[in-house]
Amino acid sequence: MYRLSLIVSICLLGIVSLGAGIPDNAGQYGYQFLDVSTNPVALALAGRGIHSPNALASFIHQPASGALNAHRSLGFSYTAWLADTNYNNLYYSYSTRKQHLGLAMRVLDYGNLENRDDAGAIIGTYSPLDLDLMANYAVRIVPSLYVGANAGVVYEKLNSDSSLGVHTDLGLTWLPPLKNTSLSASARNLGLSTAMNEVKTKFSPSFELDLGHSFRFKRYDIMLEAGGFKAVNENWKAGVSTELGFFDQMVLLRLGYKINHDAEDLCAGFGLRWKNIGVDYGWAMFSDRLNDVHSVGLSYNF
Repeated sequence: MYRLSLIVSICLLGIVSLGAGIPDNAGQYGYQFLDVSTNPVALALAGRGIHSPNALASFIHQPASGALNAHRSLGFSYTAWLADTNYNNLYYSYSTRKQHLGLAMRVLDYGNLENRDDAGAIIGTYSPLDLDLMANYAVRIVPSLYVGANAGVVYEKLNSDSSLGVHTDLGLTWLPPLKNTSLSASARNLGLSTAMNEVKTKFSPSFELDLGHSFRFKRYDIMLEAGGFKAVNENWKAGVSTELGFFDQMVLLRLGYKINHDAEDLCAGFGLRWKNIGVDYGWAMFSDRLNDVHSVGLSYNF
């Protein structure tokens, strides 16, 4: 019980730290790529998908969720993100339902950009990059309660300037008496980093809450989820989603809608499972002259 009390207390401290609202120096917050949808499953489920049994990389956004279902999986995803940037993710997830170990690498590649002098003449190119290496551990405290933590090292490069930081996420998942229901809470993006171009790059801590419920029928399954989060430098945001599984989860259809996002709303996708191989696709619609986002992923379960 002491270990549980300690973890819950730390999560509550993270929640309280967000209560001050949006600070005046909100523009100084960086590492925003840590909040980008990690793979096509999350992208199609309104950026969440925390309680989907097929979201095997959900531990990246909810540290306790990886331990809910027994599995061992290796996966890779590619996302054509905004403004011709590419977001690549590689993860390993192993759960016995008592414990979970996860490893993840996230890379946001901006490609080659033109470097110009004060007169506007091209003097070369540079390649900005965001990189995160992260490990996860989660454990079942009692049959209805799981806790977990992420720890990572993040690197951000812009032309000749760069920043290095360390960060952590803390989370818990509770299985209430209502059958096939899950409730999760997490405090994310808690960390410290070095300065870039003499300006300290800050993490943007957030508190996140997700509720999921599943219905099981003979020929298909339905998962419903609602989630929301509040970051210190943003207004609250939310999303609702559903995942339909057919033929014993061999075919999956996903649909989501984001609430109170600046330029995002509808998203959708599908998944295919054959023996140990999984293929997923996700799509998200953006407005305000931004391109739609597409993501594909491949996973192997062994």
